[in-house]
Amino acid sequence: NFRRVFRHPAGIFFTRGIARAETNEVSSLSVERCEGASFLVSTFDIGDDELPTFYEREEEFHIVTAPVEELDGSDGGAGLLCLSSTDEAYLAKHGKQKFDQLYGAHGLTSIWGWEGEILPCRVYCRHCVLAVTKAGQEVLDDFLDQTFLWDRKTKLREHLERDPSIMSELPPEDLRERYGG
Repeated sequence: NFRRVFRHPAGIFFTRGIARAETNEVSSLSVERCEGASFLVSTFDIGDDELPTFYEREEEFHIVTAPVEELDGSDGGAGLLCLSSTDEAYLAKHGKQKFDQLYGAHGLTSIWGWEGEILPCRVYCRHCVLAVTKAGQEVLDDFLDQTFLWDRKTKLREHLERDPSIMSELPPEDLRERYGG
């Protein structure tokens, strides 16, 4: 009952110099509730000692525990999921000063209340596609067909077909390892 959506700007993309504000290619990926929707995920273990770093890195999200089902339909337990949140929740948790530092400094007035078209950050989008490609064709197809743009209608596959140059978008030299898939 969840779907993936490129729907919110990520302050870190501006800080790292990979956001394209002039074309609204600033979006990160999140998950939102959607009755009847599902998608494939890759799970990994996070040690208790690593959780604070995880929560800090994923600071804009509402982290929830969600059920995981194995590909064969068996119970896969539960995992943490980066769910969309609200600006109010972000401000209550982190304060206006942090919001202004990470978002306001780049002219952003909202994380989760973005109005109108917002497109995936090119470097980040390429990184995601390269990463899922390593998991095989079934996972890649699911990612391309079960990941949506801001309008919740356009599939990522369609977006990449319209603008295949995204997959040639190299990150800056100092971010090649981080965004190399």
